[in-house]
Amino acid sequence: MKIAAAARIFASHYQIVVCDDVSAFTEETNWRDGDLEKGFAGNERFRMVCTEADMNDHWVEVLIAESPPDFDPWQRVTCVGLKCISGRVHVMSVIDDDPPISLDLPEGEYSVFVAGCNLGIDQNSLGEEGDLTDEQLAKRKDLEWYRIFLVPGNPEKMGKLKDT
Repeated sequence: MKIAAAARIFASHYQIVVCDDVSAFTEETNWRDGDLEKGFAGNERFRMVCTEADMNDHWVEVLIAESPPDFDPWQRVTCVGLKCISGRVHVMSVIDDDPPISLDLPEGEYSVFVAGCNLGIDQNSLGEEGDLTDEQLAKRKDLEWYRIFLVPGNPEKMGKLKDT
């Protein structure tokens, strides 16, 4: 598998957005009762997935895959369904005007697996100061980071599939 895109995402309010249309957000689906336990909120075209580290500064890689990822290397894997009718999928913060990651994908239903490692670990928790460049952050696999797997088809199950 090859990484289709990667970028720094500022996960404002401890969430990463995966959507097909940045305007598809609705207040009615914004973190209702039970959503935090599932690990995600939103609607079929605009998903928000929980993060942990206080600095909210994460390296995020996106892969287009044929099957779900191996869960073993990941601390948490959250799966959501995403309906793409625009032919584009964006990965961003809830406060981004322009998504740092945008991919052209065929219209259809997708299973989105958001896999994370080193949850809750950031520069502050390690007692580090100073800003990291994108290149430095990409290499820091000792900090909280994510890999998102976009798999064609509806998910069999949604929510936190692994959480250790």
